[in-house]
Amino acid sequence: MENASKALLMAAGVLVGVLIISIGAILFTTFSQLGKSTTEQMEADKTAEWNENYLKYFGSIVTEKDGKTTQKPITVTAHDIISVTNLARQNNMDYELTEQTSYNSNTYYVQVQVDKDTNFEKKTQEQKNEFLRTNNLSTYTCVDVKVSPITKRVMYINFQKQK
Repeated sequence: MENASKALLMAAGVLVGVLIISIGAILFTTFSQLGKSTTEQMEADKTAEWNENYLKYFGSIVTEKDGKTTQKPITVTAHDIISVTNLARQNNMDYELTEQTSYNSNTYYVQVQVDKDTNFEKKTQEQKNEFLRTNNLSTYTCVDVKVSPITKRVMYINFQKQK
């Protein structure tokens, strides 16, 4: 009888041990998933905030007056274009992509096109100052933005002068 009670105590101890290990594994999995989803959400927020620096120039403004809807493209100035260009240039330098000349969905390279000038982000400060002097009163519209399907970040933005 004494052996049977010892066997029952041993079996109960093993069951309690398995139960504790199972609870630990469940808690570990739950907290890992929570940490992973939090990290993913933070990355998504960071990407959305970064993209907003470019996407705020793309699209149109819709107004409604007297029952009529008017859609007008967002206009930007030469100073706005220089701001976007400087942001793209700094991004390309941060990721050491200064040798790249075209956007690619596999990298973080950002390409800026203004009219027919396809690599405006590579302009020198003197060239950008000249652009500002000659286009100070001009307005532009952003006609195209491409977002990488891999990185989910803006990789190309195109401005055209309004006529």
